[in-house]
Order: sequence, then structure tokens, then C-alpha cells
Amino acid sequence: MWNPFRRKSAGSGAGQAPSKERPVDRVDDIANRLYREGRTSELERELLKLDPATLPQHEQESWWHLYGITAFQQGRDSEALTRFQEAHRRFPDSASITFGLGQQYLRTRAIEEGFALFRTCKFPALSREFALAQARYAYLWNRYQDGLLFIRPFSEAYKQLKIMDDHFLYMRGLPFFGQWWSYLAALSILSGDTTELEEATRHAVRTFRDYDFDSLQTELAAYRDDKPDLLLGPLEKRLASMNTGQFPSGYIRMSIGVVKARAASTLEAAEGVLNGVTLSQQDFGWLEDVRTLALAEAASRFGASDLENQRIESFLARQQLLFEPDIALNFHLLRYQERLKPRVTT
Repeated sequence: MWNPFRRKSAGSGAGQAPSKERPVDRVDDIANRLYREGRTSELERELLKLDPATLPQHEQESWWHLYGITAFQQGRDSEALTRFQEAHRRFPDSASITFGLGQQYLRTRAIEEGFALFRTCKFPALSREFALAQARYAYLWNRYQDGLLFIRPFSEAYKQLKIMDDHFLYMRGLPFFGQWWSYLAALSILSGDTTELEEATRHAVRTFRDYDFDSLQTELAAYRDDKPDLLLGPLEKRLASMNTGQFPSGYIRMSIGVVKARAASTLEAAEGVLNGVTLSQQDFGWLEDVRTLALAEAASRFGASDLENQRIESFLARQQLLFEPDIALNFHLLRYQERLKPRVTT
């Protein structure tokens, strides 16, 4: 989902000054170097070689943030909580440290404390990755209004920019428009109120550029009304137009497979469609997990409860926090994944 060890270089990201106007952060440089070299397990040892009290203020903030993350990543929850609490005491205005403490509270099931902190730090003070992580946690704990709160700043940024080209947005520290829209759709559908989603879709179609807004209208109807068959034609047309020899096509093929499996009249037919989707080494590895979850959904639909449970266990062994809401939505597994939430939040 996000890699907390890959630190942002000075001067990068939305709303930040160019690097020549920002002080060098040697702590971030260490984290970036270890990440590039595949040696993030050594970060804590490298941090402890430094005396944070002797560092400039901005490097102290980075040091305390990463010091908490190293314990978090290794599952040392009590230690991570203590570190983040101390970091937050020292840097109460740091969005990344506030996020880290809030995340640690959620990990220890102090849910109210975690979301209370999350509500105090939002994009652009918080990075795109952390803001989406907040929304994912809100999705997991059924805090749909909180989730919408966390992603609304992106909507305001899109309205100012009006250009939805993926590269253009990414370089400005924003999520791809399609990813943001899918988060909005998932949270809105599960909340039972799609007014904001529908208004945002109409505004995008009217105002924005550089996006396939014709398909967006169809996607809105398919996801909102749980009618995946509406997307079968557009998906097959897109696959036919792809240069599959040059670009990986597993995402589109799996999307088509899930839609067809949902329409199958027998479990055997649904399994045949899903197992027939071929994936290459260039495709996302998690597409195999989509297959597993879709097979579990098919088993559920046809009353094969023992088979369903086996497949759920296989899925959870690889996706311990379930799929992000945008992925669950895009593969028509949003409503089915709801029944798995108690297994990861209790």
C-alpha cells in the first residue's frame, strides 16, 4: 500500500518549495539510501548512531518519525506506541508523526484515539500515500464519513487543476483521478449515500480534461447499482484495442473474468472462467489474490461454505488488511469483502 521507509526527498511533493530553498535532511537521505539498496532492516541501527538532540529541528522530526516506524514495522507495538507518543509530544504539529501515532493507536485497537488524531492531519500537510492510508483504515472500521473527510482535499485540488492526466497529477503529489474516484465511490456506496459521488462525477464530466469520462458514467451505474455486466462490453473493447504483446493485460482480463463469473449459472462455470484467466510475470502479483477472493465469492453464491472458507483463509494469508476499497470496488468484490472485515478488525 505504502512504504514508510521510502522518504520524500526535500522539495518534492505538493505545495513544497524547490529543494534549493529547503535544508538538506540527512536523516531522510539515510532512509532513502537504505531503501534503494534494499537494506531497510538496518535503518534502526543507523538511526541509533545519531544523537537526535544534536540534529537541526527538521532532522530531529525525521529521526523521531522513522524511529517510531522501525518499531511499528517489526510489530513491537508497545515500543512503537511509546516512541510515537514521545515524537508527538516533541512535534505536535508534524502531520506525519500525528499519522504514525494515530496508526499505532489503531493497531492496538484504540480506535477512537486513532481517528481523533487522523482528523487533525490531512492532505496536503500529509502525503498522498498517508492520506489514502487514512481512508483505507476508515474503510476497514466502517468510518465512512471519516474516509470521505480524508479524501476531500484531493477533490479540491482536482477542481483547481482541471487536468486529470496521471503523470501530471502524480508529479504534483496527487493520486490518479481514477484511484481517488474509486475511493469516493466505495465509501459513498457503503455509507448508503451516493449524492456526493454523483455530484463529483457530473462535475468531472463537465469540467475536467484528459480522462475517459464516457466510461466514468457507466462505471458509476455499474458500481452503484451492483450491475457488473454493464462494464463487460467496454472492458472487452478495451482489451481488443490493447497491444498485449507490449503491455500487460492481466488487469483487464481479470476484470472481464470476474464480471463473467458473476453471471455464471453454476459454481463450476464461475470457477472455469476465473481459473482460465492467464497472468504473466509483468502483471500485478495481487491479481492472483483477486482470483482467490472472486473464487470465494462464487463458492458463497452457490452455497459451498467449506470451499468458501478455505479460499478466504488463503486470501487473508496474503491480504491481512483486505483489499483497498478501490481494488475491491473495481473488481466488484466490495460488498462481498464486507463480510471479511470482522476477521481483521476484531
